[in-house]
Amino acid sequence: MEGFTKYRLINQKLNGYNGLYKKLFSILDKDSIFIQCAEEDSFFDGNDMIITTTWSTNEKLPKGIETLNN
Repeated sequence: MEGFTKYRLINQKLNGYNGLYKKLFSILDKDSIFIQCAEEDSFFDGNDMIITTTWSTNEKLPKGIETLNN
């Protein structure tokens, strides 16, 4: 998916859409991937949540959030 950014949110399985998910979308200045863009995708890899978005940021990400590609 060219033009998309993939993020790994470490240990989010038990936290649902709180914690790091909320921090990431605060940094991206978006309310939710699901409201903003229908093409977004997310899934769990073990306990980590993988989110693919059309948005990216140059800001430093907090501990527990990693960019997988750009």
